[in-house]
Amino acid sequence: MEFAYVRVSTTTQTTDSQVSDIQKSYPGIEISIDVCSGTVPAKEREQLSRLLDKLRKNDVLVVWWIDRLGRDYHDSETTIREQLNRGVTIKTINQNMAFAYSGNDMQDMTTNIQLTMITAMAAAERKNRLASAEAGRQAIKQDPKLWAEKFSGRKPNMGRKAKILELLEQGLSVREIAAQVGCNASTVQRAKKICSL
Repeated sequence: MEFAYVRVSTTTQTTDSQVSDIQKSYPGIEISIDVCSGTVPAKEREQLSRLLDKLRKNDVLVVWWIDRLGRDYHDSETTIREQLNRGVTIKTINQNMAFAYSGNDMQDMTTNIQLTMITAMAAAERKNRLASAEAGRQAIKQDPKLWAEKFSGRKPNMGRKAKILELLEQGLSVREIAAQVGCNASTVQRAKKICSL
């Protein structure tokens, strides 16, 4: 059987592109989706852990890219190797690759080498992206006006603030307001403080 797995880090991110790419190659495939931080290990992800328990020998697990299968590339590689040892084939959409153990020592060694190289290259690529982003931030910091423009923080949600102020006037508690508006109690406290100034 064929199964797919998709992950995004936050509820503001969408799985649409990953799902669409997978369904182009595997129409009607069963897709498990997790919305959790990339720092959560594979075995602690609700949908992924259920899916991994379900997989059997000769099943195929399709992912957009191998980094979806773990907290980092080491965790992803461990997850992949465990599944390969169980007879599961891992296929990626991004690079159109397939990883499987065949029982042939030379072929399995080649698979192991490919997996090690890809995970190492991906980890190095991630480090380079983070270093580039930090270098960009440091360059922008040299110009205080540009820094303030680029990193001024999130713009206030005036509609939500107005709703909070309206509910404060009605005498509702901070927790009741937070529940109704869908925000943290600290957000309500800040609005309340601004209102009392």
